[in-house]
Amino acid sequence: MADIFLVRQPVYDKTETAVGYELRFRESDDGGDAFARSFLSGGFDVVRGGLPAWVRASERELESEIFMLPDPKSLVVLLPPDLPATDDLITNIAKLAARGIVVALDEFQRPQSSTDPVLKLLPHAGIVRIDLRAHDVETIELLVSALKKQHKMVVADHVFDAKTYGACVAAGFDGFQGPHFARPEPLPSSELPTSTVAALRVIAMARNPNVTEHELERAISSDPAITFQLLRIVNSASEGGRGISSIAHALRLAGRATLVRWLALAAYASRAGKSGITDELTRQAVQRGFFSEELAKRSPGHDAGTAFLVGLFSLLDAVFRVPLSDVLERINLAGEVKSALLDRQGPYAGTLQVIESYELGLWESAGEGARALGIDPSALPEIYTVSLTAAEELVPSARTADA
Repeated sequence: MADIFLVRQPVYDKTETAVGYELRFRESDDGGDAFARSFLSGGFDVVRGGLPAWVRASERELESEIFMLPDPKSLVVLLPPDLPATDDLITNIAKLAARGIVVALDEFQRPQSSTDPVLKLLPHAGIVRIDLRAHDVETIELLVSALKKQHKMVVADHVFDAKTYGACVAAGFDGFQGPHFARPEPLPSSELPTSTVAALRVIAMARNPNVTEHELERAISSDPAITFQLLRIVNSASEGGRGISSIAHALRLAGRATLVRWLALAAYASRAGKSGITDELTRQAVQRGFFSEELAKRSPGHDAGTAFLVGLFSLLDAVFRVPLSDVLERINLAGEVKSALLDRQGPYAGTLQVIESYELGLWESAGEGARALGIDPSALPEIYTVSLTAAEELVPSARTADA
């Protein structure tokens, strides 16, 4: 799937647990079907991470019955609002539902008359997704209630902030998507866990060539929680060995570059299990680290280790619900790292621009950013998939193990 541009975005339920990933594809330049190519290449199962993939269907795809190929439990087929409700199309949709594939109506609007085409599609849909940009969230409760009486799962799309999320929960929505879950608002008087502060400080020390191995060992050992997390992670990563017996042993085995990765993972590990949203953000942060690192390897004049920190730390505020400027005041990071994270300036700002554009499905912007770094845009899909796989391996979830 190295030439297929796609990205995933999580769908959450009322318990803030991820229940699916919406996959967004860029249309193929050669006119081929991007979904079909991703499925046949095996990339579809990699990117969905053990959860159902929500895929927007075209009329052509429904006619070709391409969605009949995957395991029914692996797929939710999104029907766009402009689909013509012809008899042939409805027959194809009914086949999907009969096979056990969940069908979802996207951008649902209240029918304006008894002849509205959407009423022909509604009986076959198990999910209805409502774009909040087209509705007043304060008065949407009646529509949600009417759909739930028909035993539909109702999903709110484009949830922008905590206030809107609260209104959606009160209105009875079952599922949620939107920017709010990618950037939760800071919590009043929120503080970083002590072990996380320690890990971030040691990362900065490990990046400083003037800091000795003995100084690193003392800094790590000063915090029992970070010591435990680090040794646990290094032990699990060592293959065929007898286990890590001490911090000094871990430092000798790993080397500083690898130590930074393990410490960074340990910094985030303290948040694992806090909520499904936090778990997803943690996984995304680790993925950003690998994505940024790989971009730096292919871009002249960029240090891969620095790029890894920039990508990883770009979601520190979202994961810990603390303003990023407050976090960075507590640790000693290079100016170019802070400049990229806080001001989107300096030599590593370009890598963040590529990553954020790609995650939003802004393919042209991501491609332009890649070219500015001296990278062929066609390499981005492979880099994204490799970084996603690496993040899933380092920050596994129960659903991934069960998939």
